[in-house]
Amino acid sequence: MISSSHYDLLKSVSRSFYLSLRFLPPAMREPVSLGYLLARFTDTIADAPGLGNQERLERLEEFRLVIQGKKAALSGDLTELSDKLEHPGERHLLRSSGDLFAWYDSLDSALRDHLSEVILTIIHGQSWDIRAFENGNHAACGTRDDLLRYTYWVAGCVGEFWTKIGFTTLGSKFARPEDATAMLMNGRKLGQALQLINILRDLHEDLPRGRCYLPKDELIAVGWDGVSALTATELSPVFHKWLGVCHGFLEESDSYVKSVRDPRVRFCTRLPRLLAEDTVTLLRNAGVNEVMRTRVKISRSDVWKAMGRAVFF
Repeated sequence: MISSSHYDLLKSVSRSFYLSLRFLPPAMREPVSLGYLLARFTDTIADAPGLGNQERLERLEEFRLVIQGKKAALSGDLTELSDKLEHPGERHLLRSSGDLFAWYDSLDSALRDHLSEVILTIIHGQSWDIRAFENGNHAACGTRDDLLRYTYWVAGCVGEFWTKIGFTTLGSKFARPEDATAMLMNGRKLGQALQLINILRDLHEDLPRGRCYLPKDELIAVGWDGVSALTATELSPVFHKWLGVCHGFLEESDSYVKSVRDPRVRFCTRLPRLLAEDTVTLLRNAGVNEVMRTRVKISRSDVWKAMGRAVFF
């Protein structure tokens, strides 16, 4: 059962997710909350400062083994690693691994199966991400298919997870069973759109580190030599193309939102879709030069406005 300490942990690592989480029906709220915390845990390991790539991969592999029941617990003390983190919520999260795994073990087997599936898929994507930039490689994704596959691993699978948890916990109150196949597909696209937005929004951080997730073949087609730092001129057409892909995926996800019967779940599904569309507009209006220079994000007041729009959808 989700406790007050779990709520505090969620609030400390995701203020925006926590805002909508409280509206979910209790049966769905618990596995979704735990899924978020487990995914955030592995993400923290994948991005933690001071770790070599091999150690990151080994720690993710160990996490996978615990989730699969092949290992009882994570080895070693994560206190030293957590002390290196700037984010206080992430420090608390790494020190809570035993509690998270105990919570995971306490769930119904069907819910554990859904959680295991999504977390293992995310870990696969995170491990691929770590390896992708080895040996001086500047572009992780060679083609469009590579990028879409990566966005599925780390986010599209979450849309499927949300759908499976909804049907498992709420049944026909979540949506009509005959809509399940279409909802799995559109839920995947919503998750992929959210990850694509993260990729485009984070260019100001990734490019100076020699990292780019946009397809290498598309960048080369507009003049990039595959080695030098990307310029705004080279990046602009590909950037705007993928903003268009995001917009298309978000439009397709509207049918998903309309299929959700429970009003609270519909609100929690609609909110990230609205925030994503607002972010696409901000990125398009800001332009490549601005996005390469600084982080473009929605204001807190716009988040509250989006919540109001989600209520009256």
